[in-house]
Amino acid sequence: MIATTRLKHIILSATASTLIASALPATAQAPAKAPVADAGAPTTEAALQGLDAYVEKARADWQMPGLSIVIVKDDKIVYAKGFGVRELGKPEKVDADTIFAMGSTTKAFTAAALGMLVDEKKIAWDGSVHDYMPAFEMDDPYVTRHATVRDLLSHRTGVVTNGLLWYGSGFDRNEVIRRMRFQTESLGFRNQFQYQNEMFIAAGEIVPAVTGTSFDQFITSRIFEPLGMRRTNTSVTKLKGLENVASPHAPSNGKMVPIPYRLIDNVGGAGVINSSARDMAQWVRLQLGGGTFEGKQLIAPATLAEMHTGQIVPRGGGSATFKFSEYGLGWGVQEFRGQKVVQHSGGIDGMQTVIGLIPAKKLGVIVLSNSMPTMVTNAIEMRIFDAFLGAPLTDYSAMMLKARDDAAKAARDKAAAEPKPAALPPTLPLDRYAGTYTNTMLGDVTVRLVGGKLEIARPLEAAALEHEGKDRFKAQWKSLGMIAVMGPTPVGFTFGADGQIASLALGTDIFKRQ
Repeated sequence: MIATTRLKHIILSATASTLIASALPATAQAPAKAPVADAGAPTTEAALQGLDAYVEKARADWQMPGLSIVIVKDDKIVYAKGFGVRELGKPEKVDADTIFAMGSTTKAFTAAALGMLVDEKKIAWDGSVHDYMPAFEMDDPYVTRHATVRDLLSHRTGVVTNGLLWYGSGFDRNEVIRRMRFQTESLGFRNQFQYQNEMFIAAGEIVPAVTGTSFDQFITSRIFEPLGMRRTNTSVTKLKGLENVASPHAPSNGKMVPIPYRLIDNVGGAGVINSSARDMAQWVRLQLGGGTFEGKQLIAPATLAEMHTGQIVPRGGGSATFKFSEYGLGWGVQEFRGQKVVQHSGGIDGMQTVIGLIPAKKLGVIVLSNSMPTMVTNAIEMRIFDAFLGAPLTDYSAMMLKARDDAAKAARDKAAAEPKPAALPPTLPLDRYAGTYTNTMLGDVTVRLVGGKLEIARPLEAAALEHEGKDRFKAQWKSLGMIAVMGPTPVGFTFGADGQIASLALGTDIFKRQ
């Protein structure tokens, strides 16, 4: 679990990075294999043998309620199946048309929308974001003036992400962008890869700034409709009344339980899409078709190629298994068994997805699931790649599951072995901690005394404060989605020279007392 307020992989995934390389724990990576020759590639029928059984076992092992999988080969859907149920406790089955939240796979749509504007010469990849959208301002004036569309889409602005700016904040997209100027922490402009949901929110809002059409309407009319993606939308509010919709799930007391959809319209271009595996197959066909779909060119081939080209190398951008890992424009790019893979995963409360392409093989894989956190979607994706490349089949699911369980056991053993000093009582009576605390970027949090215990509340989230010692507490969030994404969050109070409470730390974020 993420124990700070950074939520650095939310929307991408709670536990996995964008790139397939991080889907394999370092302690459980498969041995590197020689590149697979075209002559040895199996037929589609042979590649699909045993897949149903593998997926069903992986689903059961990871306690996944449901999975939906579609495979595209040579511009045709060659596999489309659902496994398990849409919601635990109910009989309705998942199929290839079941709708799931897409999370960060939305980012590639944002890049495509901006790519269309590049084709129309309304913007340029290396054009200044501030020129197109004057509301875009960073704490560093240099970054404000020089950050480009390419920088936003490749996570290389150097500004450290802070998920609390949008997650549960109640701020709309414009307010999120306005408050980004108060984020002072930086890794150096164009110096390091820093996964950034807020920058993709800003990227999506370049569309209305330039065209006068909302991001949502633009990708609907320019991408969803031409591709025939009729079960795809950009808000959970549009799921009401629709049939065949999966429910998100999160772990609670050792088992998966259904949780409500979270309204995340404010995350916009970073992760707002809901879709089905069959609909996403049409998107994959466009990607594998060089920007052309059923004879109609939607994106120029050179523009699409740029999106599939690495722009920056994340730390640890290669390994014995994966020779390189980079990030393009809304896509991760890396080597797998001698092949270039273009892919992205996505996760939001109770949903996990992955979309992977091997362009040279005209192969695309979509895996959607209705629970998190888990890496089984990546495991299934790579198992399918193995099969179509004619490589020895590796049980990635079993490897990842063992690595997860081993890590959990090691953490438990370490915690059990550590001495537990007696907890000192709070410095003040609990009612003295109550009040409003404010952060210029993140807004207000409220601490209140309820039934003799402290609680902390943000606009759309609340947590009980569990006392740990003196002026240190642990926020135990009430929503299962928040628990799955963040886990318990440290909370601490500091005092001024006058002996009065001066501030509150929520994870690494400081809120001053009003």
